[in-house]
Amino acid sequence: MFGTKHIIILCICLLVGILFYIATGKFTLKMWMKLFLGIGIASEVTKICYYIIRNEAVYGGYLPKTDLPFHLCSIQIIFIIILNVIQNEKFKRIILSFMLPSCLIGGLAALLIPTDSAINGGIIITIQYFAYHVMIISFAIYLYRCKEITWTIKDFGSALAFLAVMGFIAIYINSMAYDVSHYTVLPDGTKIVEMASRPNFMYVVDPPQKGLPFLNEDHGWAVYMIHYSMTAIFAIALCYIKPIINAIKGKVKKVN
Repeated sequence: MFGTKHIIILCICLLVGILFYIATGKFTLKMWMKLFLGIGIASEVTKICYYIIRNEAVYGGYLPKTDLPFHLCSIQIIFIIILNVIQNEKFKRIILSFMLPSCLIGGLAALLIPTDSAINGGIIITIQYFAYHVMIISFAIYLYRCKEITWTIKDFGSALAFLAVMGFIAIYINSMAYDVSHYTVLPDGTKIVEMASRPNFMYVVDPPQKGLPFLNEDHGWAVYMIHYSMTAIFAIALCYIKPIINAIKGKVKKVN
């Protein structure tokens, strides 16, 4: 992380992101959602083909469970498919209220803390990884500045509620995708588990990286989840800081 190669890629991402945002400057929300859908599907197909063809001896027709589209960034593809299909405007807004902070914060985090395969997995998977995340960040910036939607404190609440639901769903998905090769019980009762697959969608299992000062399991999983929740709420609040301030001002005026 933050090696020479990573820094060069980040500089390219910044340039591409600026050019991409300029090129889509006159896009409407509907046009953006169709563009997102096309790029998202292309990105996922590229990833699937990469793992199956490039690593045929290992996967051969399978996609590793850890690469299923249930991470905070990749699940946006499922959301955008829903947005392009459903007609319920209220439900669309609820999804968009969550996509605004998750695409922005999640996308930035993914660029700053990329997976090892994204950096050293070959040119195709590197381009796929960084191009996709640049796109979702651009979409989040569009949503923030979009004149078609006036964000309110209610949207902030919707985003928090959606995050809580996603957290519970992630626990179940991680559990279903969790594979144990076998385990051995030592004479003292200690169980040694050898895992074949241990997904960490939404980072509800472990921190995104070891050694972090606040997001760690030094005091157990429960404390980690409290810290994780606090960090997520703070990050979402930053994305909705303007509606929050407006809501506070509105209450102050009513009191006066």
